[in-house]
Amino acid sequence: MVGRDLEYIPLSSIPFDIQRFADPDKTEKATPRRRQKAREEGQTAYSKDLAMAVVFIGLLVILFFLAGSLVANLGQIISFFLSLPNRGEMDDPQVIWEYLIIEGQQTVLLVLLALFGGFFLALFLGLYQTKLMISLKSLKFDLNRINPISGFKRLFSLRSVVELMKNLVKLAILGFIGWAYITGLWEQLFLLPDFSVEQSMGFMGHSLFQMGLQIGVALLALGFFDFFYQKWEFERNIRMSKKEVKDEYKDIEGNPEIKRKQREKMQEILNKRMMQEVPSATVVVTNPTHYAVALRFELEVMDAPVVVAKGVDPIAQRIKDIASDHDVPIIENPPLAKSLYEKVDIGESIPVELYQLVAEVLAHVFKTAKSV
Repeated sequence: MVGRDLEYIPLSSIPFDIQRFADPDKTEKATPRRRQKAREEGQTAYSKDLAMAVVFIGLLVILFFLAGSLVANLGQIISFFLSLPNRGEMDDPQVIWEYLIIEGQQTVLLVLLALFGGFFLALFLGLYQTKLMISLKSLKFDLNRINPISGFKRLFSLRSVVELMKNLVKLAILGFIGWAYITGLWEQLFLLPDFSVEQSMGFMGHSLFQMGLQIGVALLALGFFDFFYQKWEFERNIRMSKKEVKDEYKDIEGNPEIKRKQREKMQEILNKRMMQEVPSATVVVTNPTHYAVALRFELEVMDAPVVVAKGVDPIAQRIKDIASDHDVPIIENPPLAKSLYEKVDIGESIPVELYQLVAEVLAHVFKTAKSV
């Protein structure tokens, strides 16, 4: 604008936070299940720049070894066409066509060999980077790709910024290498008219190969940088929020609330079965308020008494109530009741160290039963 002073603002003074491009909620590393899902959807770290650099160098090397044969074949074809006027065969298309078929076959094969070499290099690099991943989901039609809002977001994403920087760097590298190499050959280029056509073509071919090799090495270095960046960006994109990790854990392990209710239901069933065994018990040992353990012992059948029910507080009271209703003897022995509850599970025989104490209880029960 005319008449208005423009204030210079240094670039370093402009606040730029790379984290603004990241989702602040996604702070957790991706789980194996999330990685597998991303792989199934065709998402993985892949560097096009690395693949392009390797293919470029590979094609350059292939053409270097095939250049002699290609130049010779092309030279023969050009010589044939230049000699046609002297041979009077310009008006005979059959002769021209037959010669092109014969002499052009080898040239076409050499060109196809170079193209297939580049194709297989690109295929190998793609499979190597993606760990043999082949997915067709990325080819499906997706409305988000033509959504202007999504496109606007991608335009101002971190990926767009990095891609712009990479393209500027590649342009600078190519320009600098080309300018430096041609400047170094400036004097030789002015001397080319003094050389023969074969010498000039050889010199140009060798110079282009050397310049291409330098460009390829520079692109390869940039490709390795891009490869590590793509891996970093992929890891950033598949990160998960704490809620997503928790939801995934629920999907895999089951909802904790549902599992809690299942455990409660299972415990209720076990308690019901346990209470059904109390009437068949020989004796119930209590402490007398907190613990209750029901024992069954059949002298002719069992080697040792078996715990058929046990519990604390309300369950212990329920065991005692059922025992009273079915005339099962109840003996108060706090140390024994606590030991049986802690050391013996339901359905197990009592351990050897409790034989003496349990035997005394059973002897008392049997003696009382006889006296009655």
